[in-house]
Amino acid sequence: MKETNRVTYGRTSVYNLNYHLIWGTKYRNRVLKGNVEAVLKRILYEVAAQYGFSIDHMEIGKD
Repeated sequence: MKETNRVTYGRTSVYNLNYHLIWGTKYRNRVLKGNVEAVLKRILYEVAAQYGFSIDHMEIGKD
């Protein structure tokens, strides 16, 4: 992954906030098939843009 400065400066604080989300289904069955995967990715990127955060890396269906 690329290394960039992700420090946010507040009035009385400096912080770097990251989340790592993993969604696993029972028996690791693939549920995001076909167009569902593409639509989910598009929606997640739209929400990120709307709220002002970035998605640095996204994988679906990788073990």
